[in-house]
Amino acid sequence: MRTTVTALLIAALGCAQGAQGATSPADSLGGDGNRIEFKRTSPEVKEILKRSRPEDPHSVPVPNFVVKSSNNNFIMAIGGMINPIMGGDIGNNLYKQSGAGISFVTNQIPVPAKSGHKGDFYINPLNATVDLQITGLANTPNEISGYVKIGTNGINSNVVLQRAYITYRHFQAGMQLTLAQDAYACQPPTIDPEGPSGCLSAVAYEVAYKSKSYNGFRFAAALDVPSFYSSNGYYRGRDYPKYDGKQVDISADQVIPDIPAWVEYSFSQWNRIRLTGLLRNFHYRDVVAGKTRYAPGYGVMLSGNINPVKPLIVYYQLAYGKGIGAYLQDLAGQQFSYTPDDSRPGRMTPSAMMGANIGISYNATSRLQFNAMFSESRIWGVKDYATAPDSECNYKYALYAAVNCFYNITPYLQWGIEYIWGHKQTWDMGGAHDSRLQTQIAFTF
Repeated sequence: MRTTVTALLIAALGCAQGAQGATSPADSLGGDGNRIEFKRTSPEVKEILKRSRPEDPHSVPVPNFVVKSSNNNFIMAIGGMINPIMGGDIGNNLYKQSGAGISFVTNQIPVPAKSGHKGDFYINPLNATVDLQITGLANTPNEISGYVKIGTNGINSNVVLQRAYITYRHFQAGMQLTLAQDAYACQPPTIDPEGPSGCLSAVAYEVAYKSKSYNGFRFAAALDVPSFYSSNGYYRGRDYPKYDGKQVDISADQVIPDIPAWVEYSFSQWNRIRLTGLLRNFHYRDVVAGKTRYAPGYGVMLSGNINPVKPLIVYYQLAYGKGIGAYLQDLAGQQFSYTPDDSRPGRMTPSAMMGANIGISYNATSRLQFNAMFSESRIWGVKDYATAPDSECNYKYALYAAVNCFYNITPYLQWGIEYIWGHKQTWDMGGAHDSRLQTQIAFTF
């Protein structure tokens, strides 16, 4: 990872030198439009950088300083965030569960809660990221940008790659948020890195195209590799189960990419509606018939925002599908997206599941923001597999609710406080809940 970042910095300096020595109209007029400068990020440069930065609620803000040519032929921005979080669980010890930590992952809530393990206090400094963005030929048809983000995951001190992609002429390719995710509608900001349980959210290896706006109308389509990564960059494996009886072999090669696409109409920046479709492709080996078979899944989602008055923004998302567990936040890693078709030995069928979110943000002042949200994720028809002795998770549905407040002390420093409540329901063991009160002090640069 250190080698990768060093190589990128060397390449960036090489580009800067090339830009410095290039001839431009400004040079021919006796100016020096390609002079390299170290400057505070202007509103114009901020808008250029925002066009190709991640859109998720936990992305690093645009850096406050950049290295650039005076005519913006070259822009390099290095930013990051250090965000220690302090808090405590009440009612369960979700913080201590594997794969959770400061992420409030409702599918990890222990059921039932154990005596002596119904609370936990923590101070966690392992929530930090650094990103590098390089943009060339800004404000021209050939504008191109590269973005890399590395960071920790709130569980240990290992640094992992979280994003790596390039953007050129409405195309974006690399490791990035899947096109199926509507990042602006999924949720208001949270201290919790995980966010609402029902959010349709994943990081994928993807090639995507997003159109420009045609009087408020836009469309997009992509090809996703059907292996997915959680928000912290760790591989969680394909969401296909292992079965007894050797009727199904799930090691068949996946030869067709997943295909997400959407159409959107925006009345204004925060008044918009989007309809998303997802074709999920899965191949497996039917051992009974000795054939390789194809079992498609699908997903549909309605999402968007409503801005009835200037300080208030409403977020909404409703997603339903079959076989889309790798895309739903709380179901990622659950091994029930496809299960055997009991009426046809050797065959598999996609499972029905859904995710729903509603949230609001109230911007009381330019520095002070209040947020609230509620979410549900649910899966149907997998009881026999969820309750099996070797099942990794007995999961029926989960609820998630959060309220928080953020205050920007300075452009570099933000304080926040948050309360979260979550409930996990199983098929045959009842349910359990956890509450969390936490606070953060986030430094961005």
